[in-house]
Amino acid sequence: WPCIYMLHAGSRRGPVRAALAMCVGSSALGSGALNERSVETAHSFTGRMCAASRLEETRRPDSLFSDPLAYTLAGKEGRAQPMGGWIMVPRTRFGDDFLRDHYTRGARQLVLLGAGFDARAYRMSGLPELRVYEVDQMTTFEVKEPLLTGESLAVASRAAVATEFTRPGEWAAALLASGFDPAVPTTN
Repeated sequence: WPCIYMLHAGSRRGPVRAALAMCVGSSALGSGALNERSVETAHSFTGRMCAASRLEETRRPDSLFSDPLAYTLAGKEGRAQPMGGWIMVPRTRFGDDFLRDHYTRGARQLVLLGAGFDARAYRMSGLPELRVYEVDQMTTFEVKEPLLTGESLAVASRAAVATEFTRPGEWAAALLASGFDPAVPTTN
């Protein structure tokens, strides 16, 4: 299988060249390098890589956000191969700003479809009335939930909503069954 390379020639930190190789089914990742077969599932592999990118940003003195759970969520697998920070960092910051803006406008529920190893429910202070619904596959939560045991929420509540996205309507039914209220202003 071919590798797809994306090149980024600049960032907020000046002229940075970063290449991200996404090799699907390629032996390029299989010869000594970490690959998704060495972790629990492909979903948790991606989640761990994203958490590792948040960890790298959190460690910067001029970080755009802080994620105190990133080290734990990344695990050794993610820390060995973080997702490209040039995309994860601005994406995370944009999501944080978007959420805060919508919260000030009255949104009191956040729905994260394909939540992965997102930790906003644990790291976003100043949103005391927010209810977070993380919707993803059971395989993701089987890995993520034990890592969060004993951690304190920064928001009113969090629900891990396990579903199968390939079955039409299932995620919406699971969301409603978890306590989601369609009458409450919501953002995603």
